[in-house]
Amino acid sequence: MRKFLLVPALAAILAHSAAAAPRPYEPQPVAFPAGAAYLSPTGEISIVGYNDMQGLFEAWDRLFAQAHPQFRFNLVLKGTRTAAPALAAGRSALAPMGAEMTEADLAACLRGLKAYPVPFRVAHAAVDPRALSSPIAVYVNSANPLAQLSTDQVARIFTAGSKTGDLILWGQLGLTGDWAGRLIHPVGLGADTALGVYMLRHHFGGRPFAARFQALRQSRAVVQQVSADPQAIGFADLNLARSGVAVVAVDPGDGRTPSRGSAEDVASGRYPYDRHLLVYAPRPLDPWVREYLRMVYSKEGQAAVAATPPGYIPLNPGEVDEELAKLER
Repeated sequence: MRKFLLVPALAAILAHSAAAAPRPYEPQPVAFPAGAAYLSPTGEISIVGYNDMQGLFEAWDRLFAQAHPQFRFNLVLKGTRTAAPALAAGRSALAPMGAEMTEADLAACLRGLKAYPVPFRVAHAAVDPRALSSPIAVYVNSANPLAQLSTDQVARIFTAGSKTGDLILWGQLGLTGDWAGRLIHPVGLGADTALGVYMLRHHFGGRPFAARFQALRQSRAVVQQVSADPQAIGFADLNLARSGVAVVAVDPGDGRTPSRGSAEDVASGRYPYDRHLLVYAPRPLDPWVREYLRMVYSKEGQAAVAATPPGYIPLNPGEVDEELAKLER
């Protein structure tokens, strides 16, 4: 097996949990899927999807082919939006994605595959600014003295209809003096974007965005807006922090220390607005797909995540166990 050099910070993370680290990959015999619809004209297994996972799949394909030399792969990774249609049409064996499938994606897969695909987490999003997928940060203007929020407060700022009341003034968050009576200006990714859907679905209780919420299309635009407006607060990709804004520490409210989303906190699962890179696979899982994913969750497979630019973060041992359990269902 090829040896991978770990990024120092991630090496420390993995060493900290070495007692429960993923097990080394022990290859099991598996047949090449001759005749499958997703084979390329040259007889390679086609994988269509997220462009920022190119390096990861190149590393995983090499690892898999070292143990299974009859396997050859054709990577067509041009963007997350290409993944679901190709999977639904049978043109791709797997669907690598930087965001969850939409309801329309799932409906298309149900029509084409006669079953919903299985989502597998394969890595954490990255805090490295080179990466296209990042955890979500809550930003305030650098002139704003706010340092910390709970996840409940964050949800009540950006949405309407909370049973405990919406938050519209900075004084409701403990700010005093001139700040107390100032309106909060919430800004973020709209409900028609992947990050907007993610926050609404997983962190905002399904409530609609507040009427005063300013919906934008890109994280960079959100960060820029917050840097220009002292009363603004926004959610956007964490790896886009810049001068003029500050990242607010988020308290998940379960006894964990509030976090601003360090790589260590993301890796351990302490940061509440973490996201993952995903690979969707059709049901029932092909035997080789089961074996391939077992390799991804091995010591070597997760070391490849740590060693491959642009800095995605390996799963923690608990997450590896959870994903491995899906292979047995």
